[in-house]
Amino acid sequence: MKFAHVLLMLAVAPAGITFAQDSYQWLRDESRQSPQVLEYLQQHNRLTDEALSPVRDLQHSLLSQWQAMTVSKADEPWQSRLTMEWKLSSQRGELSLLRRASAKSPAQLVYSFAPRQAQADYYQIGAWAVSRDQSKLLFSEDIDGSERYQLVEVDLKKGGEKILATGLEQSMLYSADGQYVYLIRKDPTTQRPSEIRRLTVADLSEQRIWQEERADWLLSFYQASDPRYALLQSNNENSSEQKLLDLQSGEVRPIRPAQAGLEYYADVAKDTLFIKSNLHGQARLYTAPLKQPSEWTRFTQALDGLQQFYLFADALVAVTQQKADSQVLVFDYAGELKKRLPLNQQGQVAWVSRNGDFASNQLRLRSMSMTTPPMWQELNVKTLDLVTLSRDIYQNYHAERYVSEQVIAHQNGVEVPITLAYRKDKLNAHSPVILYGYGAYGFTMKPYFMPQIISLLDQGAIYAIAHVRGGGYYGDAWHQAGRGEQKRHSMDDFVAAAKSLQHYQQGERLVYAMGSSAGGTLVAGALNQAPQAFAGAVLKVPFVDVVNSMTDTSLPLTEQQYGEWGNPQVESALKAMQAYDPYGNIKAVPYPPLLVQIGLNDQRVPYWEGAKYLSKLAELSTGQGPYLLQTDFESGHASDRRKALEQQALEYAFLISLFKTSSQAEQK
Repeated sequence: MKFAHVLLMLAVAPAGITFAQDSYQWLRDESRQSPQVLEYLQQHNRLTDEALSPVRDLQHSLLSQWQAMTVSKADEPWQSRLTMEWKLSSQRGELSLLRRASAKSPAQLVYSFAPRQAQADYYQIGAWAVSRDQSKLLFSEDIDGSERYQLVEVDLKKGGEKILATGLEQSMLYSADGQYVYLIRKDPTTQRPSEIRRLTVADLSEQRIWQEERADWLLSFYQASDPRYALLQSNNENSSEQKLLDLQSGEVRPIRPAQAGLEYYADVAKDTLFIKSNLHGQARLYTAPLKQPSEWTRFTQALDGLQQFYLFADALVAVTQQKADSQVLVFDYAGELKKRLPLNQQGQVAWVSRNGDFASNQLRLRSMSMTTPPMWQELNVKTLDLVTLSRDIYQNYHAERYVSEQVIAHQNGVEVPITLAYRKDKLNAHSPVILYGYGAYGFTMKPYFMPQIISLLDQGAIYAIAHVRGGGYYGDAWHQAGRGEQKRHSMDDFVAAAKSLQHYQQGERLVYAMGSSAGGTLVAGALNQAPQAFAGAVLKVPFVDVVNSMTDTSLPLTEQQYGEWGNPQVESALKAMQAYDPYGNIKAVPYPPLLVQIGLNDQRVPYWEGAKYLSKLAELSTGQGPYLLQTDFESGHASDRRKALEQQALEYAFLISLFKTSSQAEQK
């Protein structure tokens, strides 16, 4: 799979870097310790707390509603590893690792993370692994939101735990005998994953396996279906290179040299490499003998639009996409198609998740819509039987009261799909719309079922997701149409979606926008383009200082992202970037009310981007506001899960208060 630090920006400003004239550049503090900057952010927090005090009751009411939606949660499929089933469980915010022999066996507590969680205001598990004799547990943890993980090993038999290494990317692998751990070191200055190393557990010495010198390439690895092997990988925006690691012998063998524009991602089973690649243009599936890894043969001619593939003992499973239609295809290893299964329906989403291991023959499917609670299904790829494992059941939820559908907005001859939901008895000609968007990296924003969204529908709102160009809703071509010099298409589509939804079902509706990370670029760009189309917005950790960040070539990950955002060293790309750059295009117009949220320790989109953006916008806007900046001093790009719901309730309360205020004003 392609590895990407989505939203590249790392908190570094080397000496000698100059920026365009920018009166708010002083907010950029790499140390995050400047008294002047911290006081500025704290002052804004105080102002924001005061401005939002009238919505605190609504925030608490929303939290109560979510908690009152009594749910019988579908039991998530456990992961099959080492002849056992495993589950990383979260109960009341406390994480623990469980294991059991089978679905009919009682669960055993392997390890509780609660004591480590209690020592940090922010806590996130990156990955975990168990040694093959099941005597050791290995996990990576982030304790401040910076995404600089430390590696911890726990002795499950004798007790005791120790930190093996710090400053890492989250992934890790045990060698077959458990004496070595493979890890990925980040550059201490730029945080680019740049070295794969083998650590000797006994003395903590390290041996370099692969050092990536190319500044726009990132290292990663993953376990193969055959547990003897792992795939080591380096990739940039449009190319990849892999090596095969034998976890028994430690031998590393190259698969195919890097070639500009060539992407390939391999797996191993039955002494064969299976490779997804765009070798001849479209993504197709190839095979190669392990001893001749560069000799590729196409697996079957009856497989186009390949998105992903999975290997099992008795079948190979491919997920394909043609436009918005996705399918699961089951093949035997001779290439004969055994089963075809539609993966999605209009307004609904389904995806492959939490598969069993290679020997299990168990493919798991997760499906839902914004108004249909989640369901787990399992396909036995040997017998081809599909069974429903479990469903979420909300005792106080009545699905028949709600509608989920897809509509189309038109933008200069392009049809932009929008998935939306509302409550039937609450819909009227003035029901407001909350419009969410992302539109980058080819990611498709799934219409998840969440009690939080249902609470918005219960408040009389329409909730919508605009599947703009730059995302992956219609596959790679849809992504290409909204990246690089075409990035403005994403904003065009979002504005078109907003204007279309203003008159959904012949109504006269106010539209409120939400965007996070790259979605913040989308929403902020749309606000510059058509501020009158929106009645308010929430931007979470938004990437909004595009030109300044992308011209800072001392940041290695800047170069890795040129394909997505544009290379400012190319005149046409710089002009395109300048045309949509959210920060650079703020002007004296009436912007709608805004809530901008940032994390002080964010290493992907550093805090100063949102801080600069909100400060400049508040200075220039001719609107009434409010324009609110909120900094979480204890998190990074993501919030700690223990306070995420409370934060989400505040965002929704802010938007609900806006459209209730607008409704009251109309009635006067």
